[in-house]
Amino acid sequence: MKTNKLIAGIALAVLTSFSSCVDLDLEPLGRATAGKMENEEQAFLRLAAVYSDMKDFRYTWSTIAFGDVLSDDATYSGSDNDAATFTLMENYQYPADHNEILNKYSQTYQCINKANLVIRDFGAADKSLFKTYNRDQMIGEAKFIRAYSYFELVKTFGAVPLYTDVLELDHKRLGRSKVEDVYAAIEKDLNEAAAILPSKKDIDMATYAGRITKGAAYAMLTRVCLYEKKYDQVKDAAKKLFALNEYSLVDDYKFQFLLAGEHCSESILEVNMYDSRTLGAWNVNNGNRHVLMSMPRNLTIGFGVAQPTKSLAEAYDKAGDKIRKQATLLSSQEAVEIEKAAYGEVDPLTGDRTGFYNRKLYLKPGEREENRGNNQPLNHKLIRLAEVYLNYAEACALTGDEKEARTYINKVRNRAKLADIASTGEQLFEDLMNERHLEFGMEGFRFFDVVRVGWGPKVFKNFKQGAEVLPIPQIEIDISKGEIVQNPAPKS
Repeated sequence: MKTNKLIAGIALAVLTSFSSCVDLDLEPLGRATAGKMENEEQAFLRLAAVYSDMKDFRYTWSTIAFGDVLSDDATYSGSDNDAATFTLMENYQYPADHNEILNKYSQTYQCINKANLVIRDFGAADKSLFKTYNRDQMIGEAKFIRAYSYFELVKTFGAVPLYTDVLELDHKRLGRSKVEDVYAAIEKDLNEAAAILPSKKDIDMATYAGRITKGAAYAMLTRVCLYEKKYDQVKDAAKKLFALNEYSLVDDYKFQFLLAGEHCSESILEVNMYDSRTLGAWNVNNGNRHVLMSMPRNLTIGFGVAQPTKSLAEAYDKAGDKIRKQATLLSSQEAVEIEKAAYGEVDPLTGDRTGFYNRKLYLKPGEREENRGNNQPLNHKLIRLAEVYLNYAEACALTGDEKEARTYINKVRNRAKLADIASTGEQLFEDLMNERHLEFGMEGFRFFDVVRVGWGPKVFKNFKQGAEVLPIPQIEIDISKGEIVQNPAPKS
């Protein structure tokens, strides 16, 4: 497993506007300078640098910090100081200078600029340089990552500046583009990526797993077009993915969240994570820091942040959903029992505010890295087949094909050993949204799912008008000198 990750998991890299270097765990490969490429090795380093942000905690932690903690499914928890940093956020009073808001915004734009560099320089490169790798396919990978990054921005902040050219140090700062223009750019990149990327059947998973495929582009189109309410396009993209006949739901729901389940039949895209032997800082490593953040505080090396709520547990209980509850929620009592079974006497659990932890991000003793806590080997899941099924079902339900919608909802329900639904109309949509809630528990979907359908006021306590999007970081407002206008503050 680790060997495959070292090969297939694009090595952690750091790229400024001018240069890049690759993971220090590997033999030094030299320095690639942006601009004209002289060999394939430089090309690979450039692409590795684009992938690197998808490993960076500052890019990905918002999945949980915003997607779950701003919903009814989780609270920030951890130490008293950790919890205090999110008190205003959880009450929908978003500080424009909040560190996680700045991290999300700046790190995502850094990733976009890396992708812009690859797209520009690979397009100008001599094709004869590429003998091992396919130049156009690599451009497709960069376009996918750029599209994924812009989607993360537009769903989080609404209208954002749209940069499709390389940013130099003296670049002109743009104002916020229209939301529809950002989505149009995302769709264009994904469609162009889908046209050139390889299918899963055309690659060797032992060496390619973790890189982007045609199926990932189609799956991402279903997500993007669902947010745009372009339901016919959701259905079209989903059918193209189904026609590939490369993915299937795993029989055991929890399997896909285990180390043994990485790159399973249901996985469409996940980021490879492993223990860097020489890299261990919180912002420079090849591991999944989400695991460290989420595991029980003091009982383990974890910080106990982003604890699932009793409300989420009750949602599973109300549905009679034992399988997904057990795979998603780890009770405090069971956590203590697991640790004691491995170590005998253990330190007391502290900072427990809900009685639950995220089992999808829990590694047992013997599975986790104890000495370099940031370097946890659990892959970061980005897209699963179950999401495409439910995206497709929603599009079908909202375009009059309720029978097809029920078919795909029930595929997901049956895997959880739940009975078929037979509802229609508004009740069918309610059932669909509840299914998404249970299927994607603690995977970062809940807040964004609820607000995209306009249910914030009816679902979330103390929700405020305008809280659907977060503020642009204040530093960006300040340095834009009036080019970027702030989102209005949420109002009661």
